[in-house]
Amino acid sequence: MTELVYQFDDPDEARAYLREVSTLWIVWIIGLAGLMVTHALILVVWAVAVLVALYYAARPLQQRAEELVPENTVEGGKLNAALRGGTTRDRALRDYFYGTEPLEAALDAAGMSRRWVTLRHLMVALTLLSLVYVVFGPRP
Repeated sequence: MTELVYQFDDPDEARAYLREVSTLWIVWIIGLAGLMVTHALILVVWAVAVLVALYYAARPLQQRAEELVPENTVEGGKLNAALRGGTTRDRALRDYFYGTEPLEAALDAAGMSRRWVTLRHLMVALTLLSLVYVVFGPRP
C-alpha cells in the first residue's frame, strides 16, 4: 500500500486547506440538520441542494487529492479496492475530507491550535448522532 504524505509548503497553504475543510464540514453539518427536520417535497429539494453544495465545497479538496496522487492506481487488485473503498486517490480524498493526518500536518504548518482535531471529532459525533436519530427517532 502506498504511504500518502500530507505536507504543506507554507502557512498560507495550510490555512487555505483548513478553510476548505471547514467549509465542507459546515455544509455537511447544516445539510444534516436540514435533512433531519424536513419532510415531503421540502426534504427532496433540501437533499438535492445539500448534494450540490457538498459537490462545490469538495472541489478544492478534490484538486488537492489529484495533485497528491497524480496517477490514480488500484492497489492490491480490484477486490482489495472494492473492500477498501476505491483507489489511492479515493483514500487521499477521504483523508482530506475528514482524516487526522492532513489536518495535523496543516495545523503544524500553520502553527495553529490542536482544537481543530476536537472539531473534527465533534463533526464525526454529530454525524453519528444524526444517524441514530434518523434510524431510531420519532416518525412523522
